[in-house]
Amino acid sequence: MTDDLSSRSHFLVAVEVVCLIVLNVLSLMGNMLVCISVYQNTRLRTSTNLYIIALAVSDLLSAVMVMPISIGVLIAGKWIYSEAICELHAFFSLFVIYVSPVTMGLTAVNRYVRICKSDQQYQRLFSVKRSRVFLATVWTIVACFTFIPRLAGAQAYAFVPGYAQCSVAHLSETGKLVHYLIVVTFFFLTPLIATIISYIKVSRKISQHNATIAMTIQDSAQQNNAQTDGKKAGISVHEIKLSRSLFAVVFAFMMCWIPFWIIVILRRFHLVAVMARSVELLCMFFLYLSNTINPFIYAGMNPVFRREFRKILTCERFRNRGNDSETYSVTLFNFFRHVTLPISDQSSPTKIEQSRV
Repeated sequence: MTDDLSSRSHFLVAVEVVCLIVLNVLSLMGNMLVCISVYQNTRLRTSTNLYIIALAVSDLLSAVMVMPISIGVLIAGKWIYSEAICELHAFFSLFVIYVSPVTMGLTAVNRYVRICKSDQQYQRLFSVKRSRVFLATVWTIVACFTFIPRLAGAQAYAFVPGYAQCSVAHLSETGKLVHYLIVVTFFFLTPLIATIISYIKVSRKISQHNATIAMTIQDSAQQNNAQTDGKKAGISVHEIKLSRSLFAVVFAFMMCWIPFWIIVILRRFHLVAVMARSVELLCMFFLYLSNTINPFIYAGMNPVFRREFRKILTCERFRNRGNDSETYSVTLFNFFRHVTLPISDQSSPTKIEQSRV
């Protein structure tokens, strides 16, 4: 496998490196835009967006700690870094692989409770404080699961040429079986099932809501009544748009992660006699693509995020601050000018003599 990595044609090396650099740059910029948007706009600081921020942070970890090192490996055709970097690379790669689906599952459950349950239930279960506790707990558990077996000597980290990165190396077949039974069950299938069930229920609720609105408009021919019924249903237009954008994120997420896990299981348990290096590398590219596309879905389907992205990219907010400062300076200058002129007039001897004449 190492020979396959080092004996690639120059064209194949260029294609792989350019593709990964593009994904790396887009992932870094897109997810930073998400974080900056939520920081600058208080309207985006909701409990639901806490989960979006958590996804963006996990994607940023991949863009900062995983992708750049893999780019170097693809360029060199071998592992060129120290053993300590391999340990760090493997930890962050595994952490992102495990924590992203779980965070996505929590996001889907959040949407289900927000759309299908009452406001009181949502505020009780998914307040901002409770959401922070949920995310902190889940991320801590995943980090411990990733690092403690390695610290205890039950696992090792090693360079996998097919993935162009360091990953877990199992010391026994039993340990490997137990590891992937836990990982696939709790870090992939459970979040996936929770996500599918949640969005099926959300989709039905939104369909019922739209049908109710349509019937009300037909019966009463009054838009105000329809809006009133919408409020009673507890679903706003903003919530529906947000749910649709998150549904698109989940759909794209599934399209990337299901092939990823299929390839991982086939490779790890030797269910196929020989797996091509290009297929193994495609496995990691599915992961990197998942780390990249979410911000573009938010920008395409969420008008609030889209406006914030535009303000940041065009530096509109900083220009407004500059204009505000300039306006303030001019106003302050005029104020002192009007205050000081009468005093100087009264103290001017020339004007006093003129007034006597």
